[in-house]
Amino acid sequence: MKFKCDLEIPYYDCNKYGDVTATAILKYLGETSLKHSDYIGWNFDRLVSRGYGWILNRWKVEIKDYPKARERITIETWTSRFYKFYANREFIIYDSNNNIIGKASTVWIFMNIKKGRPDRIPQDIYKDYDLIDERLFVDFDNFKEDISIDRSLDFRTRRSDIDYNNHVNNVKYLDWILEVVPEEVYKDYILREFEILYKQEVKYGDILKSQIGEGSKLDNSIEFIHRVQDKSSKSIRTFAKTIWKKNKDIEV
Repeated sequence: MKFKCDLEIPYYDCNKYGDVTATAILKYLGETSLKHSDYIGWNFDRLVSRGYGWILNRWKVEIKDYPKARERITIETWTSRFYKFYANREFIIYDSNNNIIGKASTVWIFMNIKKGRPDRIPQDIYKDYDLIDERLFVDFDNFKEDISIDRSLDFRTRRSDIDYNNHVNNVKYLDWILEVVPEEVYKDYILREFEILYKQEVKYGDILKSQIGEGSKLDNSIEFIHRVQDKSSKSIRTFAKTIWKKNKDIEV
C-alpha cells in the first residue's frame, strides 16, 4: 500500500535563503516511513519486542525544487521490494499544487538484534507491508574505496547526534558530507542529487574525517565524491556522491 503524510515546512529547517535544507528533507522522509510502519502495525516497539530492527543501508535522492518556510508538502511512500534480508522503500515529494518536487529510494537491512546480524524478513511482515512493485531508482552507485581527496574536515560525534535507536542518526552523515563542500559551490550551484552508502556504525565520541574529491565538472554541474573515515582506525564509515547544478529547471 501507498501511504501519504502532509506537513508544513518550519522556519528552523530552512537555510539563509529561506529554502528547506536537504538534511531536513531526509528527516521528513524518515519520519514518513516510521508513520507508515506505525499505520500497518509494525512500529519500532513491536519489532524490538520480537528481537528485530531495520538498519538503513543507503539513500538515493533527487530534488527538483526546495520548498520554503511555511509551504506545505506531501510525502508519499511505499515498500517496493523484499529480498532475503533487504527491503526497498520509495518516496515522492509533492508541493501544495501536487507537483512532484523530489523523489528518493532507500535500501534497508532487516536485522536480528539478539544475534547482531541480518535475518530473513518474516512472512507476516511480507504480508502486512503489501508490496508495490514500483521502484523509482534501480541502479545505485558502485563506490570505490580509493578516491583522490581534495580537502577534509574533522568532526567528533556528540551526544546530540545519538537518536532513539542509540546510534548516530543517518541524517548527521549528510551534515558532515555537505560541510566540506567549498563555499563557492554553495554560492553558484544547488544540490540536486545525492547518494549515501552507510558502511559502518558511528558511535558517540568517535572522531571522523569528512573527505571530498571532485568527480567530474560540466558547464552547469559539478559532481563530488565523498568519504567519511574514522580518523584513528582509517576504516570507511560512509561513501557518498553529490551532484550540484546551476540550472534550476531539472526534470525529476
